[in-house]
Amino acid sequence: MKEENVFWVGTQPLTEKKQPALADDEEFVAAIAGACAAAGCRAGRFVSALGPYGTWVVEVERDGVQRAQRIVWNGKEARLILQSELPQGGWEDSRVIEVAAPDTAGFVAGVAALLK
Repeated sequence: MKEENVFWVGTQPLTEKKQPALADDEEFVAAIAGACAAAGCRAGRFVSALGPYGTWVVEVERDGVQRAQRIVWNGKEARLILQSELPQGGWEDSRVIEVAAPDTAGFVAGVAALLK
């Protein structure tokens, strides 16, 4: 899985990293990929925001699911979200949960709960 770090405000990229995102950590990325695999999914591209909230997105693939899905950690609103791509474009929130703690263990448990 290749990780990417991006963040933008409006239409301009943010050039200075405000705080490290968990997605910069290879062990964290591997733990999230493992949680996806344990739930029968394959983790794809991992994107983390270079900003003050630690937001990240991981694409997931699941056999038998036709629409693209992704897991979003919205660090600003402290929500873990499973989103499905809409046929006409855009995304809809399929499930939304809170995590016990915004750390690796909390996110792994949250991913497992989202993908049940």
